[in-house]
Amino acid sequence: MTLPDIDTTKITDILRHVSATEVLPRFKNLAAGEIREKNPGDFVTVADEASEKALSSLLRDYLPASLVVGEEAVAKDESVLERLKGDEPVWVIDPIDGTYNFSHNRSKFGILLSLVHRGVTVYGFAYDVVGDRMAVAGKGQGAFLDGVRLKINTENRPINTLICQGGGAQAWHFDPVRPLFADVVNHRCSLHDFMDMYTGKSDCVIHVSKVTPWDHAANVLLAQECGASVIVGEEGQAYDPAYHGPAYLVAAPSSDIAHEIYIKTKPLLSRA
Repeated sequence: MTLPDIDTTKITDILRHVSATEVLPRFKNLAAGEIREKNPGDFVTVADEASEKALSSLLRDYLPASLVVGEEAVAKDESVLERLKGDEPVWVIDPIDGTYNFSHNRSKFGILLSLVHRGVTVYGFAYDVVGDRMAVAGKGQGAFLDGVRLKINTENRPINTLICQGGGAQAWHFDPVRPLFADVVNHRCSLHDFMDMYTGKSDCVIHVSKVTPWDHAANVLLAQECGASVIVGEEGQAYDPAYHGPAYLVAAPSSDIAHEIYIKTKPLLSRA
């Protein structure tokens, strides 16, 4: 497919600018009244809101024909999601992925951004703010971390030799599947779950409970452009960036491993 004409360097400059002006100055510097729960365990801060507002403005200026779907905008009005079903290119923004960590002075957070066009994620960006690492992928163009091409080990291996990232629930939810893997790691940040996989610190990712465009569109494209297989649901459906709702997502070195992980772990995590 023909990708929209995007200068990825300008987009990464926007991400770094917003991080430097709206996010980092508030890290470890939030007042009690600047953190609240949208839902039980689902936090938002003034930094999330400021980051989304700034990114929305700058990205629309860069690509005037585009629309924006931001996590915080959807939290206020779910009809915003309908923008993903049209013909216009849509920026999908997670202004701070890992807000729980950010609000508790932990470094595992970042900014996720994707560009979705006619139902396809065509660009994905993941910025590890504290580590100053920028991952970029274009559909069919590969994935890169700070300019270095990323490729994962795609050979079939026994799952008991794999390190798995468990996301979408707290660490204790994954206790039933720990014996199946060499280790299960829980960051409470989807950006870092996937970044650990495509940088070789871990081998696979399980995300339980639900998928969202802001948590997964960029991450899935990055994983796939590194060579990973990503499946959603029992039949191994392809990921749909417009979908927002209950789901069970697995990213692994191959489709065979992804299906094996799904079959062996889903029954054990049915209440996660």
